[in-house]
Amino acid sequence: MKKVWLFFAVLGILLVVGGCGKKPMVSKTPPVVEEIAEQEERIEPKFVADREVVQRVLGQSNFWTDRNATILVVRKQSRTLTVFQGTKPVKKYPVVLGHNPRNDKLMQGDKCTPEGVYRVVTKYPHPKWHRFILLNYPTRENWLKFAQAKKRGQIPSEAQIGGDIGIHGTDDELKNLLRENWTEGCIALSNRDVEEIYRLIRPGSLVVIQRR
Repeated sequence: MKKVWLFFAVLGILLVVGGCGKKPMVSKTPPVVEEIAEQEERIEPKFVADREVVQRVLGQSNFWTDRNATILVVRKQSRTLTVFQGTKPVKKYPVVLGHNPRNDKLMQGDKCTPEGVYRVVTKYPHPKWHRFILLNYPTRENWLKFAQAKKRGQIPSEAQIGGDIGIHGTDDELKNLLRENWTEGCIALSNRDVEEIYRLIRPGSLVVIQRR
């Protein structure tokens, strides 16, 4: 009888030890998963600053959008446009801007490219600019800046705020190749580049335009 109890006691110990022996295998899984996640999050240095802009904008409730939606980030100083799918960078393009590329747009005719967060209203083929992606300029923020500029005497009292700001192609590819800022305030790309962006953009897509 003692031998039977001894057998079961030893068997129980082996089962307990065997069970504990499996725990380290389970504990190895999370670090592997974390390592894969880190690899997926790594992006080229040229996209890091733009992704921070996207993350900041998406953190604001009034700019909520689908997690995989196309978002464009335009930087006026470097004259670049970066395409994102959610927070994942896709491609960076060269752009040209208005004749006065440094300042924020305050009124019609100042030839400045506006700064802020916009949404695509619509898109359509254009007889002169190949493809046109219309933005919802002026926004409420643009109207506020417009009114303040009038109050300060920064712009004439009879000035108009303007409109029809968008992203489009060109009728003179050489100007774009030479990086000449030739528009009245819009963002222009080569026709080949705007064609690529045009296919990704939908009404409601976010476009962030920054000075730097």
